[in-house]
Amino acid sequence: MKKNIKAIDFFCGAGGLTHGLKLAGIDVFAGIDIESSCKETYEYNNGAKFINKSIVETTAKEIKELFLNNSDKNDYTMIAGCAPCQPYSMMNTRKKQNDDRKTLLDEFRRVIKGVKPHFVIMENVSRLNEENPFFAKFIEMLEYGDYKYEYKVLNAKDFSVAQNRKRLFLIATRLKKVNLSFEKLQKKEPITLKNVIYNLENIDHDKPSKTDILHKAKPLNEINLKRIQATPKNGGLRSAWSDDLKVNCHKEKEVFLDNYGRLSWDKLSSTITTKFHEYYSGRFGHPEQDRALSLKEGALIQSFPENYIFIGKDNEIARQIGNAVPVNLSKAVGETIVDSISRI
Repeated sequence: MKKNIKAIDFFCGAGGLTHGLKLAGIDVFAGIDIESSCKETYEYNNGAKFINKSIVETTAKEIKELFLNNSDKNDYTMIAGCAPCQPYSMMNTRKKQNDDRKTLLDEFRRVIKGVKPHFVIMENVSRLNEENPFFAKFIEMLEYGDYKYEYKVLNAKDFSVAQNRKRLFLIATRLKKVNLSFEKLQKKEPITLKNVIYNLENIDHDKPSKTDILHKAKPLNEINLKRIQATPKNGGLRSAWSDDLKVNCHKEKEVFLDNYGRLSWDKLSSTITTKFHEYYSGRFGHPEQDRALSLKEGALIQSFPENYIFIGKDNEIARQIGNAVPVNLSKAVGETIVDSISRI
């Protein structure tokens, strides 16, 4: 009898990890997240229940009941999750040492320890390692629970995602006959920005597409419109600006050189962040058109399918897209799990 994997996705957001796992053949039937603005997007696209709740308030007993009510006794269970990465990022480490979100990884550990699922997937920033006390405790929990595990930094660009995005993934199982390994990951042919967004309709910064409500850019004020018009197309930087266009702080010291820059067709996109639609926040200028990336372009760069529907205000949608795990990367990791049970 074929066994299915039934999964719950913690910190699910708009469903980047969920959707990739589902495409790999894993039945993610529920997602849990404290951010209520993700609910409609998540449920509309994934056919899964969105539970608007903090992991801090979630008990192992509740999760066990969810599995009991949504799976058969022959199914395997999985808990997946991407604890908010900002507390472990280099920028945040320099700015603020005390961040309550750092304990969310510990809460994730608590739930897994109580539920004991057959499989675990954990994703976080690439610089997370066992020198971090919360991650060290997570690894210790897996070892005491007789889980076999492996973790590795993966780059989304190796899996048909047109951006440099390095993330740490951990996979684990307590099934004795299952051998999990990132060595089985199938890397894909590299793609560029041109492969992903070149054929989209041309739009102006203040005139969205009439046929695709997601294909719209954030309007630029007068000075920023002049700045992007003065930036050379296809990869230009603000170094080409005249002094009257420069931001005061950049006149004194040249820092964050990518800010206000244009992307290049034949290269990768910058890492899509929650503010990729803001022209000033990085190298997010369109290669040719005088505007920042549209919401649609950000979603496609994150490898969301063309027909993935995002619901919410523009800033909410930008956060949904920027916080997501690239779908194609999630799918590749999910496929290693599915492949492992096909061999037993």
